[in-house]
Amino acid sequence: MIKHFVAFRFKPEVPPDEQARVLDELNEFPSRFPAMKNWSLGRNISRRDDTFSHAFVVEFDREDELLSYLNSEEHEQFVATHFRPFVATRGIVSLEIPDPR
Repeated sequence: MIKHFVAFRFKPEVPPDEQARVLDELNEFPSRFPAMKNWSLGRNISRRDDTFSHAFVVEFDREDELLSYLNSEEHEQFVATHFRPFVATRGIVSLEIPDPR
């Protein structure tokens, strides 16, 4: 299994309604990409590190499913026009979780 994490912080000048729009669009991704499993998106509540304001995590059965999502035209278009223009910083981690069997 592959876990894909994205943590990010909106630019300070992005108003709450625009932030909500971006978050709503992100929450639609699992319905557009059936290989996505166990989608979670939320505000960072850590009291130890506030570098990022929000994060999402999603699982894929295989790395090729993650790559198919990442390389899709829909993903690339969203990132270029609806994510990067509003986000000040981001961190992305994808990791393979060994099968416990």
